[in-house]
Amino acid sequence: MKRSRLLVITSALLCSMLCACTTSQVSYDRYSLTENISSSSFLVKRNLNLELNEVLNDGGIVIKTSDVSLQSANNHRWASDLKEQLRVLLNDTLNKENISSDLSLNIYVSKFYGTTDGLCIIDMSVDLFKSGKAMYSKNYSFNRLQSKDGYQALVDTLKSGFESLSEEIANDIKKFN
Repeated sequence: MKRSRLLVITSALLCSMLCACTTSQVSYDRYSLTENISSSSFLVKRNLNLELNEVLNDGGIVIKTSDVSLQSANNHRWASDLKEQLRVLLNDTLNKENISSDLSLNIYVSKFYGTTDGLCIIDMSVDLFKSGKAMYSKNYSFNRLQSKDGYQALVDTLKSGFESLSEEIANDIKKFN
């Protein structure tokens, strides 16, 4: 009886140890758009309101899987809040282009994702105000194929696309400086 009890305990311990060894941990890949941005661009001194389409807000990189469906990646996540990263990228460009901090911008990003066939899509609207008066409104879009497969290439292409749109925005609003 003592021997069978010892055998049961030993078997339970061995089983527990084996189960602990086979438990796989979920690994997340984190992607940042702002790693090479100067720290001064994180301090946004202008009224720069940037909003995202709700599907872009859950922290995962989004892929368009059909004409009517978008999927947020479980293991490929943004390193920090996407809205804030895009806000910093745009602010960095506006700072470099010496755009006045007296100008206010409202930006709505409706699309910032890739597709299953490698297309990167960005779509946003920009409204510019000066002293509370509407001065300018325009839609901006970017569509480009990734150079390689994978999330890293998707993020690289989305970042370069957003940077080029930010430069276009800065050039368009310079006349209101």
